[in-house]
Amino acid sequence: MTNSKTMRAAILYGKEDVRMESIPIPPVGAGEVLVKIGAALTCGTDLKVFRRGYHATMIKPPSVFGHEFAGTVAEVGMENGQQPFFKTGERVVVANSAPCGMCYFCGRGQENLCEDLHFINGAYAEYLRVPSRFVEKNTHRVPDHLSFAEAAMVEPLACVVHGIEETAPRKGDVVAVLGLGPIGLMFVALLKHRGLTVIGVGRHEARLAAARALGVD
Repeated sequence: MTNSKTMRAAILYGKEDVRMESIPIPPVGAGEVLVKIGAALTCGTDLKVFRRGYHATMIKPPSVFGHEFAGTVAEVGMENGQQPFFKTGERVVVANSAPCGMCYFCGRGQENLCEDLHFINGAYAEYLRVPSRFVEKNTHRVPDHLSFAEAAMVEPLACVVHGIEETAPRKGDVVAVLGLGPIGLMFVALLKHRGLTVIGVGRHEARLAAARALGVD
């Protein structure tokens, strides 16, 4: 844990209004962990939040934002004397949402439709406090061979895996991927890994070249 009681963070105040400030390092409660950020990514949602100045469900300014990250456990909050899920020094990645596990949709295995889905933001800072529900349900250890930047990609990759599971393409199908940004390219890679024929549709030559390198048909 750092000896300083403050940290630097990017605070979203409104539309295209982000300010670097020193704010208190958040205290850690029971069942929570404090993560020292090793890498924080910027996805399309973060860009939309910056341009619009808010997000209907994920963030209300003023607030630290950013939601794709990985880092090192710096502090652990004990819960009723029980052994915590994680130890200080462990490398972890945290998904940006956590379902309740009790509602109708969670019972059907459709946690993305959870009636009480919680979101986490605050990755654009030196430290981030991870609430207990996220610690229990959606925090994962990062193997030593993965960098923090690679590990932070687990959230967009999970979206791709979920999309493939929902559409359930079968061998012999021809799949069209419309848009070849990072998520589109992940779709291409995983679909080709399954042995499918993939058509990639994009407007930028660099992304088209990336898709060809991944074996797009």
